[in-house]
Amino acid sequence: MIEPTMDLDRALDGAVADVGEAMQLRLRAESDTQLRRGLKNRVEGTAVMDAENDPTLASRRAVAHFILGNDEEVGPYASKGESHRVQFLWGLAELYQNDPIAALAAFEKTVSMEPRDERARLQLAALLALLGRGDDARETLGELVDQQDRAQVLYVLGTIAEADGEYDQAERQYQSALVQDPEHVDSLFRLAYQHDLAGDDDAAIMLYERARHAKPTRVNVLVNLGVLYEDKGEYKKASECYRQVLRSDPTHPRAKAFMRDADSSVSMVVDDDLERKEDRRNQLLQTPVTDFELSVRSRNCLAKMSIRTLGDLIQRTEAELLSYKNFGETSLQEIKDILGSKGLRLGMRREEVIVVAPEVDEMPDIPAMPDVPGAAAMPAVEGEGAAKLGTPIADLDLSVRSSKCMSLLSVQTVGELLNYSESDLLKTKNFGQTSLAELRTKLAALGLALRK
Repeated sequence: MIEPTMDLDRALDGAVADVGEAMQLRLRAESDTQLRRGLKNRVEGTAVMDAENDPTLASRRAVAHFILGNDEEVGPYASKGESHRVQFLWGLAELYQNDPIAALAAFEKTVSMEPRDERARLQLAALLALLGRGDDARETLGELVDQQDRAQVLYVLGTIAEADGEYDQAERQYQSALVQDPEHVDSLFRLAYQHDLAGDDDAAIMLYERARHAKPTRVNVLVNLGVLYEDKGEYKKASECYRQVLRSDPTHPRAKAFMRDADSSVSMVVDDDLERKEDRRNQLLQTPVTDFELSVRSRNCLAKMSIRTLGDLIQRTEAELLSYKNFGETSLQEIKDILGSKGLRLGMRREEVIVVAPEVDEMPDIPAMPDVPGAAAMPAVEGEGAAKLGTPIADLDLSVRSSKCMSLLSVQTVGELLNYSESDLLKTKNFGQTSLAELRTKLAALGLALRK
């Protein structure tokens, strides 16, 4: 346990000077309440203006926020510091928030301040590749291809292969990286993402779960894992993924919105299941007794007793039936055989009736493509908007959930998307108000809108 004041100051200075020390303190702070309390006092006790005007104080404040996991607070202070190591921590903080553009800027600044920083160059090369700049990534990697951190180098080579469209080669590189370091979180994530895109959800979930338990946990790992659990109808597991994000970042907008959807889906699934069971129970109990091959005597007795359905019949007891004129043991056995074939019995309460779902494959509720006149069923859009109808859906840079819904609907272009109305889309599995708002925004940027 870190002692007060002097040791805490020494620990902060060590974290400013050593990235590895900062990472160790971040992991320790997750369970060390005294360390967290001391760091919070340092952060709250340092005047913001002093930190902005003093590069040393700014670096300390940035590192304190990094150790506490306040990743969104690292950049404003790290950018005013003069330590390339603190700039590197800033880049990591942006990666943990899944902001590759901000991370790229941080790592570029790190390399400009210290070109020999190999960790920063490897991170920068990977980001350049993931942003589609394969040639720049190769140039940045340079002689580091022979660097000793083989797992990280193999990961970078995998991202470059992805940038070149060589996905099989990328997968091999990520797998090789995991042989070197089974907990290499970046390789786990990229490999999981490749399986995710290929529709191999079980393999993706397994890899995302491995990445989830690596420290520190990445937001994008948890969000993607949550979406996959939703796709499988495991809404409680999905909610827990989003809650894990919110425990470290209570204001994370996507996690908040997705968790609301998942929580509501849990209730909706329970309600829908109960409703379906009740419908099947009603259908069974409303079956007319005349649908069964009864003897004339039994049929006449039931008619005179005003027993018209199975629901009427199960409410009677054996004694009641036998007390009726001309209704004997033979008729009783006939009735019991009929009820038994349906899993029912005499004297049964309605709530005791157990119904079994029909043995049919339930397909996802996918809205059919609307009937729109025209050879290509394209909406009538004039002006500049017409030229944008052929824009690939992939170019909209949609979230994982929205992208999966588009794949489910086989929508490949903006023009095909415009054939759907909002109500059509909302009928699609896992497509909620959050996804709808995202599509509205993306289409509005193109001057387009969904079908009315």
